[in-house]
Amino acid sequence: MKNKFLIIIIFSALFTQSCDDKLDIPPEDGIGSATLYKNEAGALAGLMGIYSRIFRAYRQTDFNAMYPLSGTDEGFENRNGTRTFLENAHTSSERFILESWSLLYAGVNAANIMLVELENSPIPEDRKKVFVAEARYLRAYLFMDLERAFGGKKGIPMPLENTLKELLPRTSGEDVYTQIIADLEFAEENLPTIQEVTPGRASKSAAQGLLARANLYRAGEPFTNDGDYYTQARNWAKKVIDGGYHELNPDYSDIFKNLAVEQYDTKEVLMQIAFYYGNQDNQQGGKIGSSVGMRIDNSQCSRRGYSLISSSITLIDAYREDPSDERGVWNASPYFIPSDTCDFKLSSNQFRYGCSKYRSYLTEQGAGSWGPYHWPVLRYSDVLLMFAEAENQLNPGSTEALAAVNQVRNRANATPLENIDLELIQEERRLELCYEGLRKYDLVRWGIMEETVNETLAAHLAQDETINEDWERFQGEGPAPTNSLESYYLDVYRNYDSSKHNLLPIPEQEIGANSLIEQNPNW
Repeated sequence: MKNKFLIIIIFSALFTQSCDDKLDIPPEDGIGSATLYKNEAGALAGLMGIYSRIFRAYRQTDFNAMYPLSGTDEGFENRNGTRTFLENAHTSSERFILESWSLLYAGVNAANIMLVELENSPIPEDRKKVFVAEARYLRAYLFMDLERAFGGKKGIPMPLENTLKELLPRTSGEDVYTQIIADLEFAEENLPTIQEVTPGRASKSAAQGLLARANLYRAGEPFTNDGDYYTQARNWAKKVIDGGYHELNPDYSDIFKNLAVEQYDTKEVLMQIAFYYGNQDNQQGGKIGSSVGMRIDNSQCSRRGYSLISSSITLIDAYREDPSDERGVWNASPYFIPSDTCDFKLSSNQFRYGCSKYRSYLTEQGAGSWGPYHWPVLRYSDVLLMFAEAENQLNPGSTEALAAVNQVRNRANATPLENIDLELIQEERRLELCYEGLRKYDLVRWGIMEETVNETLAAHLAQDETINEDWERFQGEGPAPTNSLESYYLDVYRNYDSSKHNLLPIPEQEIGANSLIEQNPNW
């Protein structure tokens, strides 16, 4: 507990400081000072400086939550013209794009500075190796965020210890993943187990899980599986499974209730980003549960749930096809809290169902949009599904893959599958992991983003002015209302261009500052 509070103190002191947008200028919070790394307390402060950049990039929920789900078969923005990047109407000068790019690269820069300074640090070698492992873990995580959002085949600028002060061209996506995998393999070898680390810190099994994820990304589009990446993904996921510590929380909803009250369920959640509101400071809070979450109109009842993203009709229908699946009512609930009461009310319009996996009324603190809801980065169910996917790619119809998927389904009381294929695994990832910042990247690597956009658009159009079938299911009073589709709900699907929208553009400001960087296609 003492270590947890130390992290919060260091964390809050660091992340509020400004950082330069350019890659070659160290953060201005002392993280570049050689004196910081003379002892373990200083090295810990350096690590918290890296974590703080991820925290800042995620706290608004734009990059980690809303962007990867809007315009997929998980959901869409239900506001009109307020966030162009959620409508595929953005340009390379969009503020969100620059802020995300800058903060993530500030984290990479902080990790590189730490790695350079640790080389000559007097910290004992055995302890130094652990600090190096955590810094490389975080650098790999940041590179993966940047590569999947901005990089693609052409990749991203990849500053390392020996080039941290240089302007760089883009490194190919293949080479970026080679570095990500190397960093994570070093981290996996040298990090403590999750039972040994302070909650929220990098661990051996988290590195194993991210290695499974990185290898799956490298095996999929826009790349080709020109190595043994599916085997590697399967083997790394299996290491987590065989480790014996991680297991599914028997209650699916309990995972998100724990995140709402800042709890660490380390058996289920291998990595989570912590937000905090203990001192009533918005600067330490995040918007999970508010911008993305159940709709709560009455601020007298709890922190507001603005519910800027609606669940897709296809996801709602998929859940309702199996009424025994407990994830359906939790993730795509037909209920909301109206402005005139604190009681739940049945929504008349399925197009306004919020992403109710996150529920701000569960948090014990917070104000307005801000609160302490933690963000889940990697869960054990994801590990099981990654294992199933990789195993099925290697051995189509594998009984081991089927067993892993059914383990996830059984926890939710969903009807067990009798056979398995890639399409069923893809759908299970949606049912289990919706709104956790993965869907767009999954659809892109499977090569089905355009197909999914078109199918989801058609499904929404077909449901306009149809009877809300949930009204009878959940015993609404009076005649069943009809669903009402606003035209702007569909902007993100209609604006989608497969030649450009699978990636974000490199920020215009970065292109202007670094003539070595080439812009993404059609931006």
